[in-house]
Amino acid sequence: MFADIILPLAVEGLFTYSLPPALEQEVKEGMLVWVSFAGQKKYAALVCRIHNTPPEGYTVKPIEGISEEHVRFSPDHLRFLMWVAEYYMASPGEVLRAALPVVFRLESVTRIARTEQELAEDEVLPEKEEAMLRALRPGEYIALQELEKYLRIRNGLPYVKSLLNRGLVRIRETVDEAFLEKKEKRVVWARLFTEREKSEILDGLKRAPGQHRLFCRWLEAACESRERKHLLTEAGSAPAVLKALCDKGILAIEEHTVSRFVVEEQEVSEGYPLSAGQQEALGQIRNFFNAGKHVLLQGVTSSGKTEVYIRLIRSLIDEGKQVLYMLPEIALTVQIVKRLKRVFGNRIGVYHSGMSESLRAELWRKQSGDDPYPLVLGVRSSLFLPFRQLGLVIVDEEHDASYKQKEPAPRYQGRDAAVMLAAMHGARVLLGSATPSFETLRNAYTGKYGRVELTQRYGGIEMPELLFADLAEYRRKKLMKGSFSPLLIQKMQQTLEAGYQVILFQNRRGYSTYLQCDRCGSIPKCRRCDVSLTYYKERNVLNCRYCGSLSEPPAVCGVCGQGRYRMRTPGTERIEEEVAALFPGARVARMDLEAMSSRSGFRRVIDDFEQKRIDVLIGTQMVSKGLDFEHVKLVGVMDADSMVHFPDFRAEERAYQMLMQVSGRSGRKGERGTVVIQAADRKNRLYDLLEAGDYAEFYREAMAEREAFSYPPFCRLIRIELRHPENVVLRNAANRLAEMLRKRLGRRVCGPAVPEVGRIGNRYRLILLIKIEEGASFSRIKQFLKESAVSLSADKACSGLRVLFDVDP
Repeated sequence: MFADIILPLAVEGLFTYSLPPALEQEVKEGMLVWVSFAGQKKYAALVCRIHNTPPEGYTVKPIEGISEEHVRFSPDHLRFLMWVAEYYMASPGEVLRAALPVVFRLESVTRIARTEQELAEDEVLPEKEEAMLRALRPGEYIALQELEKYLRIRNGLPYVKSLLNRGLVRIRETVDEAFLEKKEKRVVWARLFTEREKSEILDGLKRAPGQHRLFCRWLEAACESRERKHLLTEAGSAPAVLKALCDKGILAIEEHTVSRFVVEEQEVSEGYPLSAGQQEALGQIRNFFNAGKHVLLQGVTSSGKTEVYIRLIRSLIDEGKQVLYMLPEIALTVQIVKRLKRVFGNRIGVYHSGMSESLRAELWRKQSGDDPYPLVLGVRSSLFLPFRQLGLVIVDEEHDASYKQKEPAPRYQGRDAAVMLAAMHGARVLLGSATPSFETLRNAYTGKYGRVELTQRYGGIEMPELLFADLAEYRRKKLMKGSFSPLLIQKMQQTLEAGYQVILFQNRRGYSTYLQCDRCGSIPKCRRCDVSLTYYKERNVLNCRYCGSLSEPPAVCGVCGQGRYRMRTPGTERIEEEVAALFPGARVARMDLEAMSSRSGFRRVIDDFEQKRIDVLIGTQMVSKGLDFEHVKLVGVMDADSMVHFPDFRAEERAYQMLMQVSGRSGRKGERGTVVIQAADRKNRLYDLLEAGDYAEFYREAMAEREAFSYPPFCRLIRIELRHPENVVLRNAANRLAEMLRKRLGRRVCGPAVPEVGRIGNRYRLILLIKIEEGASFSRIKQFLKESAVSLSADKACSGLRVLFDVDP
């Protein structure tokens, strides 16, 4: 018997291994097994197919064992992984790496031990090899990574190879089990005691007051088992006191396996009553589902889409089905989890990259088991969880760009992949948004999806008042105070005096997005990337937002040697400082990736803002998405132009969506809210359409332009990116590839061109864009692109070239 497997590596295709007789009955399709690859390296690989056809031309290696019995991929799950790989032009191994938590895709670790052989008397080793040899002992294998860390060596392989050639060390490949079940120590009775015996024990402990106090607390608890740490804390006792009671044969300590998931006892509510509009929308959605259609729920901000979701989730769970609820950002899970747990209690599981790897692995195992969560809340990676009875996928804020994976491969679009996942399970998809993506809206207008609208805010609350501050005019009259217009300052003053809260949106981190010399105009740039450095005042560093490199801000200009650097284009850090100066009594907090370094940081800021312990919240796009704060009555957009004029054909669409989303955080309860949008290009059509609240008209105008110039959704795009350390080699390779492609694809090929950032991490970049009209064979063109890239990379003149594909960029 043989098995075709997927290795968790960026290598094309499947690999065939033999099944030893001892494992023939145990290994099943969808299991993770141990295999050797590329010498003695061991990997946890996925079994796709078991058959009895031996491969031709080589001797197969055997499967060495089962890696993880509790993780199984169903046939539908395997089919979904292979579809992601094929559609998004990634290798199956890259998709497997994205699908599995780190602790399940284990790889072997090189371990080193010293041999018994001694150095010759006159033999002298280089310094680092000698240090490595001194750290080793015969028969005691040490992981190479640990050795490198201990000796502070970046790459120890050359030194190991040299010692290996001299016969001074030996190596072996082993695998460390990364997933460990969580253990808990519990205190129990050492044996059964009668009440009389317990009284005698109590009397006998009076001369040992510490043991007496702990035993009294144990008796008061009146339980058969108690968590060790909690018992010691309640009794105020030291571990030695408990040990003494165990040594006397009174109590004992047992180790139990427990779940990492916190089970909270809480009251379960029915949720809020539905309005007439929500009831009608719910009925329409169910009718579309019964007709076999996916549905777009287009509801204005604060219209109560989440309550409609809750009713649908409850009905599906009652039918024994599972529901996947997807969000674009980890930050949103904090509020949504609270809301859903009030309705569904402990029947909800949460999955995202902000969780520990062990917790993610445990949820994976639970979903593979016999008692999975019926409701899973997660971000795009939750698509790869195992589902047995998937009935509904909800994609909230479906327009959001965060659903698109950018790096590394597979570069999949979470919304579109969710539609395919649902189709494979016979489930339905509900796409929710106030400002749907043009692709989704077109599917709704053409009848492919059902479309349901919620046009009124819940409770009859008015949409916020939109005010525009003309920055060009204020600057001309020199009325600006830092980044703030008089209009925004006035509205903030009124809002804070009335006891309400303010959100300020600035989609740039740091103190200043770049520095500029006041004499020669030069801008400090990253040495490894073609991008300006962002200044962070708190840390007093210049930081590259692409490669992460750090450097100290120079005192004088590094080009002319005379000028001083001035701050340009403020980020959230500087906005925070300016707010503190303008409103000294206001309590200010910042929400961006710099300030929110952990999930607990998100939760703390959100809780403080909900409890009105913060007056002004400043943030990047994190504050614009789905958050629900009762006391926010003013939202200020610091610089709308930076989004509108971004060099991308979706820039206007994304800007409109972002501005509508952040505006929707204002006035969600009670009185009507206000939004102040600061913009210098006030004549841009986007602002007039935004002011009118006419998304349909904006859609019609923008779609006419896209159709005229052949852009999605009127065509399909594939972005090909070429990377190489040498610019000349890269340009020659890109021109050759473009010539090869044009021979067959003609005018469908655009480029090569330099992207927005032409060099990242000392690798130059060029892109080609392939436009594929509706009706053309998408799969055949993708196959041709792959073959052309392989042919180009095989040329020695292109050694070191990387070719990356991005489908539907």
